[in-house]
Amino acid sequence: MSDEPKIETKKSHRGTYIIVFVALAVLTALEVTVTYLPIPRIPVLIPLALIKASLVALFYMHLKFDKKVFSVVFIMGLLMGVGLILSLIALFAPPLLDIK
Repeated sequence: MSDEPKIETKKSHRGTYIIVFVALAVLTALEVTVTYLPIPRIPVLIPLALIKASLVALFYMHLKFDKKVFSVVFIMGLLMGVGLILSLIALFAPPLLDIK
């Protein structure tokens, strides 16, 4: 039996962070492109923003590698935020039909 201490090696996540960074850059470029297209922006931009927020939370805030309770708290806050945004859009959006 050896009395040598075990050396733990930490796995580097540098490659993962670079991939996430590139994905965020591509999604940002896509968002900017969508703003110049003659299409409804909100149905396209909200999912893109949710994907970007999820990537940031999962990898840069380390929720992917942390306890599940933190992920649940994050998702609850995310759902409340989305609900608030959709409620405000429904409340303050111009009417779809101009009834006189």
